Amino acid sequence: MKSRTTRNAIPWGVAAIILAATLLFAAWPLLSGATGKRIIDTAAPIQLEQCAPCHYDISDVRVKGLIFSHGNHLLVSCEGCHFRMPHRSDVTERVPMEACFACHRVKHGVQGELASGKCADCHTHPDKLRPVSHGITWAKKPHAEVANASGVNRCMMCHEAIRDCDACHAKQAPKVANMPLVYHPMVLAPDKGPSVRIDPTGPVSMSQCAFCHGRIDEASGKRIIFAHADHIERNYRCEACHPRFPHTALGIDRPDMLSCYRCHGLNHNSHGRVATEECTACHPTSFELMPYDHTKKFIKGAHSEPSKETPEYCAMCHKMDFCIECHNGRSKSRYAPPGMVVPVPHTDARWMGQHGKDFLDGKGLCGVCHSGPSCQRCHLTIVPHPEGFIEDHRPAKGVTSHDCAVCHRDRSACQQCHHGSVKNDYLVRENCIGCHEEAKRIPATDIKHKAMAEHAVHFDVAETKGKPYRCYECHIDFGTSEAARQIERQQGHDMRLCYDCHGALDPFNETIAPYGGGSLCLRCHKDMDI
Repeated sequence: MKSRTTRNAIPWGVAAIILAATLLFAAWPLLSGATGKRIIDTAAPIQLEQCAPCHYDISDVRVKGLIFSHGNHLLVSCEGCHFRMPHRSDVTERVPMEACFACHRVKHGVQGELASGKCADCHTHPDKLRPVSHGITWAKKPHAEVANASGVNRCMMCHEAIRDCDACHAKQAPKVANMPLVYHPMVLAPDKGPSVRIDPTGPVSMSQCAFCHGRIDEASGKRIIFAHADHIERNYRCEACHPRFPHTALGIDRPDMLSCYRCHGLNHNSHGRVATEECTACHPTSFELMPYDHTKKFIKGAHSEPSKETPEYCAMCHKMDFCIECHNGRSKSRYAPPGMVVPVPHTDARWMGQHGKDFLDGKGLCGVCHSGPSCQRCHLTIVPHPEGFIEDHRPAKGVTSHDCAVCHRDRSACQQCHHGSVKNDYLVRENCIGCHEEAKRIPATDIKHKAMAEHAVHFDVAETKGKPYRCYECHIDFGTSEAARQIERQQGHDMRLCYDCHGALDPFNETIAPYGGGSLCLRCHKDMDI
């Protein structure tokens, strides 16, 4: 006789195996991730590797009314239940009950039942399992028509002949053969369908989505209204919004609202608005637009820090005027501050002289309090610049370029655009005075701006040279790095370029340009004690 210890060890050993199998099943996506790419082939035999990229924990199935665990079926081949890819055309194909009865309630010789056939083992409400088709009149003619068309074997999954069929048939005396005593497992496997290879690690494309999402262009939902077709017509690539495969082992990776605002609400210069920013264009009227974290405390002041960390998040819904009204003390809301909100840095005497650079560097949230008119109390040029300003940003009458230099101190960006287009032009007075009025001054040595004087003294070289210089003859390009500008401030002129002509001889042994050596310096510096 076996001891009590031996008898108890058997079920505990089985339980340990099942537990280990379940844990292994849940952790399989992490373990298999080290094998590299996992290509999902929709027509290939169903294996765990095909599910792991999108399902982190697949051990327990969360379907209302159903009790099921993949972990308990780990030793059963996936194809034993799933005859083809479960996801297709906006539906998830559930395993047919016939597949379950290939094991459940089946007796296998001396081993007995392979798996339990009790309804309560798999269904949470076994008393509510009556199919919808089984109405009040089902026991009469309807069930007979179905039985004649498809046979009675499928009925035997739930019905027992002696209990449910024979007594009634004996009374009604229909011309039917005896009902089978048991259900005979029989499943016709459906066609696997086309082979579509999906690479969850590759660039997102419509071909990766269409097999499972047949109606991907329908714009409907409780939270968002979206149509892929509208974006495809504008030739947007899928990865513009989906940089990664949307379905991950931890859930669906949906684009956030900030990624939408790369186009929605964006004014693209003369092309106008790229896409609308109206809330109702993307959200149904029943959707609550105010985020859950916008509590009274948040509105009264707790929003300060988040707005500094992610101002772009706030700007999706709140425009400049919304903030200005409250921060300037003009809002009628009971949560508004009693007076104007003045940031601490503004009390520093140095702030006025450096706020332009801070604004350009994006260090301050100036638009929270300041509108265009408030800037124009000091700046003659409209600040912030309006849409389309860059296309024609010549200073208005009476406004000099010094007004621009308040913020734009590094002129290298200006040089690239303004001078880059004239590098083939002649260096003559009429080509320069349109933008540089001081270039009119004669003699050129009286011009106070050093760089302008150096250019102006070359305006009239045609009289001796025969033709004027072209800009590109001296300037290879018109970009000036900030590092070079710093060096320039610490030393005198780099005369090497000048002496390529001044005092140098041409192939005919004639001076290319006069004033060689120190005499060139004396053209501008009358007192050499410099």
